[in-house]
Amino acid sequence: MKILDCTLRDGGYYTHWDFDRGVTDAYLKAVEKLPIDCIEIGYRQTAGADYIGQYGYTPIRTIEYVKSMCTKRLAIMLNEKDVCAERLKELVKPLEGLVDTVRIAVAPENVMRALSLCAPLHSYGMHVAFNVMYMSKWDKIEGFYDSLSSLDGEVDVLTMVDSYGGAMPTDVAEIATRLGGSVACQLGFHGHNNLQLALINTITATENGVEVVDSTMLGMGRGAGNLNTELLLTWLNRKGLDIDFTALGDAVAAFAPLYEEYGWGTQLPYMISGAHSLPQKEVMELVTNRVYSFESIVRGLQNRKDGLSDNAKYPVLEGDAYET
Repeated sequence: MKILDCTLRDGGYYTHWDFDRGVTDAYLKAVEKLPIDCIEIGYRQTAGADYIGQYGYTPIRTIEYVKSMCTKRLAIMLNEKDVCAERLKELVKPLEGLVDTVRIAVAPENVMRALSLCAPLHSYGMHVAFNVMYMSKWDKIEGFYDSLSSLDGEVDVLTMVDSYGGAMPTDVAEIATRLGGSVACQLGFHGHNNLQLALINTITATENGVEVVDSTMLGMGRGAGNLNTELLLTWLNRKGLDIDFTALGDAVAAFAPLYEEYGWGTQLPYMISGAHSLPQKEVMELVTNRVYSFESIVRGLQNRKDGLSDNAKYPVLEGDAYET
């Protein structure tokens, strides 16, 4: 099993991809002493209308700095919907010798379209991973599994992404086993923790042929977050893997103030969204904008899962209501 820590990329959804240099330095120094195979340091994209932090763009100077601090393999992520093969020379070729892996976040219906990105990425010396989202919907896409044989020789890792955080261990085992019969590449798993199943789902994935697993420090990640790296490593220590807990504690301590500030992790709205496959992005926006009460968020999510319109009703004032 290989561990890919994606704290800076996935955790950036809370900090808008800005991290204090002290936090990243402590993280990189700690990771250097831990059995983590690869760190995903951010998205790679050109500037848009809205500014996001440095790990949302991951410029060359940032990658060079990370490389000077850490000897681990480095990965960056592209959003398939925002990139085409013609832009890869601009985005990825400058990363030769710095980044080892390019992971592509791709919707399941766009997997075949994303194949056009593989040859250019390989020509730049990159390993290519497809993070295929919404694994709970794969069975509903006609011909999806049959099409995956086209990935052989093009994609190095196919990662199952539990985007809604609602997968059960039996789901993970079934999908991993099915993928094992469909593709020749390595398999990966990226779990969300809406129902607090990220650890058991990850363990189940590795028991069913998955070789690369994702995690983040303190579970920092979009919405309810991900599998905690410290939890995964502690479990592996119990299984016999040597862990420097002092270094692990330093990494956890670096992100603790951010946890106190942003308070990610599962709570009832994320539990509802995970159990009923509601979009994590929308729920995170409701929970973090501090405009709606907790009760109104839960009521709204119940309506959404039941296919109902919001049920708050207010009386309409008649014209003479303002007369004194």
